[in-house]
Amino acid sequence: MSDTSLKIDWPTLLNRHLVNFIVMLFGLSAAYFTTIGSIKAELAAKAETVLVNTIDQRLAQMEVLIREGLINKDDFFKFQNSVESRLARIESHLIENKGDKK
Repeated sequence: MSDTSLKIDWPTLLNRHLVNFIVMLFGLSAAYFTTIGSIKAELAAKAETVLVNTIDQRLAQMEVLIREGLINKDDFFKFQNSVESRLARIESHLIENKGDKK
């Protein structure tokens, strides 16, 4: 038997396993960050839905109060302008801090 047929090229073998390990780590980290990103997006959507539903309920209550004559239209329009200005501030804040991460 020849000695050359049984030789193992250790540097090549180690490099191959090291590369496989590094690629596996990149894959795991990509999956982790993708999962975290999707969870954040789902939570933001749920929070937005809750906020919209809350505002919708408040407006419906104000409409009932107007119909019953408990509140006048001027107060309602002041409330409406207040809500619109708050939403505009939230929107501008989100646009300005779009790339910021904490």
